[in-house]
Amino acid sequence: MEDDEEEEITAATLRGRPRPPPISAQSAFSYVPPRRQDPKEHSYYYRESKAGVISLYDCIFKKNLGYNQKLHRDDREHAKSLGLHVNEEEQERPIGVLMSSVYGKRIHQPVEPLNRDHGRANHLKADFYRKNDIPSLKDPGFGHISPA
Repeated sequence: MEDDEEEEITAATLRGRPRPPPISAQSAFSYVPPRRQDPKEHSYYYRESKAGVISLYDCIFKKNLGYNQKLHRDDREHAKSLGLHVNEEEQERPIGVLMSSVYGKRIHQPVEPLNRDHGRANHLKADFYRKNDIPSLKDPGFGHISPA
């Protein structure tokens, strides 16, 4: 009776699934910890991670049953950036990443202090070219400016 309950041992059952090498055998750069606990300075978004552990079952079967009429397709989670906090994340960063007129320029946090030391020189240069008739600017060729 014991012989009937025993499984037949074959090469396939002995092989089974190949085991991954131990962590000590892997390269220092190949191991990614299951959850990062780094400070916020090391993250791209410059904030602590809020993502918890969400199982695959919950991702597939625990969807909202309601309908969001503002989305193009209701099954897309972040379509039209709904549910994202881009403005808050960008304002928390010490240096802006987005190069848009709203986020990238940072009027209230300039990267370099304003330097108006040579403002008069630029003003005089523009005045000089405007008031004086410079023939090289009017002759056809390199640097030609046609009068408007």
